[in-house]
Amino acid sequence: MKTAATIQTGKRQSKITQSLVLVGLIILLCIVSTIVNPRFINPNNIINIFSQISILGIVASGIGMLLISGEIDISAGTQISLMGVILSMIIQKLTKLPEGSNAGWLTPYAIPLAVVATFAAGALMGFINGITVIKSRAASFIVTLGFSSVYHGVALLVTGGASYILYGQFELLGRGKLFGFLPVSILFFIGSLVLAFIILKYTKYGRFLYALGGNKKAAYVSGINTTRVTLTAYITVGLLNALAALILISRVGSALSTTGDAYSLDSLASVIVGGIALTGGRGTALSIFLGCVLIGLIGNALVIMNVNPYLRDVVIGLIIIGAVTIGQLMHERE
Repeated sequence: MKTAATIQTGKRQSKITQSLVLVGLIILLCIVSTIVNPRFINPNNIINIFSQISILGIVASGIGMLLISGEIDISAGTQISLMGVILSMIIQKLTKLPEGSNAGWLTPYAIPLAVVATFAAGALMGFINGITVIKSRAASFIVTLGFSSVYHGVALLVTGGASYILYGQFELLGRGKLFGFLPVSILFFIGSLVLAFIILKYTKYGRFLYALGGNKKAAYVSGINTTRVTLTAYITVGLLNALAALILISRVGSALSTTGDAYSLDSLASVIVGGIALTGGRGTALSIFLGCVLIGLIGNALVIMNVNPYLRDVVIGLIIIGAVTIGQLMHERE
């Protein structure tokens, strides 16, 4: 008969094993890519990889913590697209106000107002998703799938299918560099991972997330306010998506109704590949980091190796299937 201590030891060992496997895969991928094309190991390319996955890492940090609590949000990509449209629209409209107009005094504050509005929109969308999941008691996958369509439709209605171009007015977050070589976006990526690590490792809220993912009914009976914890997790996802939208639009310089849609699949792929269980209760900030690095390396390696870029989604899909299968088998062995 297994004791609680034995079970916990088994879980820690499985986490360590899964992390080591991911590290091994990352090292193997780096070696193969370097053999095929020595430019892969170039410091500039390594910085470029981390810059490319910085937005993904920010989104995955929120999605990972939510998934640990046993919930899921697959509307992250369309949230980012809609917030990107809101950000670009406000900047474009306020900076083009005619001189002498009643609202002309707002022009110098266009960017700060747009940033505040983006975070407010992120918090609102997170709140709407969370409260709907809680009150409807429906599966979060289905609820957020529906909201994914809603946000996409709103973005289309706002833009009319057109794009909002910023003409270099908002470049610091996406294109700015510290000391002339370190992209600012990487700092936000590191910051989001550190935040996730501190929350999951050292806070009461983080322990509540694991408790909800492990057994929601038991968590409720033990006195945890499951409604508040779940709602906070969804709002956190919305706020991190807002940060991701700011960096993404700053980088590309324009916004379409589909600009961030790909991050729904990519963020989910990252956290699952990293070892966060779809059923909740398992995973760490390290899981998020390793998953993002692996996904980023795969995309970059395909480019370096001159492989058809359309194979990327095929490869990522197969990796998700493999990661879920392996994770389930490991969970059954615990």
